[in-house]
Amino acid sequence: MAKTELKFDATALALRSAAIVGVIYGLGFLLIPEFLLQLSGDPGAPTNPGWVRWAGGFLVGIAIGPWLAAEGWGKEHPFLAGLAAGYTLAFFALLYGVISGEYAGAAWFIWTPIVILAVLAPTMWWLAAKD
Repeated sequence: MAKTELKFDATALALRSAAIVGVIYGLGFLLIPEFLLQLSGDPGAPTNPGWVRWAGGFLVGIAIGPWLAAEGWGKEHPFLAGLAAGYTLAFFALLYGVISGEYAGAAWFIWTPIVILAVLAPTMWWLAAKD
């Protein structure tokens, strides 16, 4: 009987995880921004949340990149560095919103992406620096 070998590829796992998170948040902001903003409980959320739809589309679009890189489409180092920078900036922007008191919504709604980005940012920096 042939043995099936399961190979663990940390790079592909990290890239696919980043793609999945991007698609989840992206589709949410693209298709149901009202629901997500209401779910946040932030009293500063806009009454017309259509302005965040573009961000959802961007998130879905950029989520395609990590998946393609995981499949081996070209050199991924520059792409990884761009993702790392974006995740780092997003992490600090969200963290600033919490620390400054700018965000007044549900704690879980803001801390979920902060924690995810706290994992994704250093992972992407590590992968971008890797040979």
